[in-house]
Amino acid sequence: MRSTPPKTIVSPTLPSELEARTLEHLDRGDVVEASKVDGAALSGAKAAGVRFEGVEVNGGSLDHAELANLVWTDVVCERCDLSMVEWRGAKLTRVVLRGCRVTGGQLVEAELDSVRFVDCHVDYASFAATRFRQVAFESCQLRDAYFHGADLQGTAFVGCDLRGADLTHAKLEGADVSASDVTGIKVTAGEVRGLVVSPVQAADLAKVFGLVVRD
Repeated sequence: MRSTPPKTIVSPTLPSELEARTLEHLDRGDVVEASKVDGAALSGAKAAGVRFEGVEVNGGSLDHAELANLVWTDVVCERCDLSMVEWRGAKLTRVVLRGCRVTGGQLVEAELDSVRFVDCHVDYASFAATRFRQVAFESCQLRDAYFHGADLQGTAFVGCDLRGADLTHAKLEGADVSASDVTGIKVTAGEVRGLVVSPVQAADLAKVFGLVVRD
């Protein structure tokens, strides 16, 4: 299912001219700005406090990269392998990830503001204790994703596979899963207040919580 992101999400603003560059290594505190990076070769990179500002990343691999306190501001990332990344404390602002693989990624205790995940594989990823503000997941695979303790207020999940996702202890006020598959999600009755669901989903959740629904 194709979708339109919420109007409140602010798109990345990229400079009119981007410097073409390659990336094969990162050091602590590095700043990458006003750049177009094709085929990044950062698999397994380890660095803290790295900043990307006004950057377009096309293809390449950052899998297993350990980038604590990473900052991405005004970044477009397409067709990148971000599987098994460890980005604890990351701050992503005005970011689009399109066609990326984030399987098993660890974005815990992070802050995401005006971020879109489009056609991404985010299965088995962890966003534990992460704060979401104006975030949309569109046509994404999120099976068994872990949102334990996350602040998901207002987050949109459109056309996504959320089967088996863990939403326990998450803040769900205004989070919208009504157009996604939430079969087998983990959530407790006290935590679903304000969660936006479809009538069918509401009936299924009622059964999970032991309610008897009569026509």
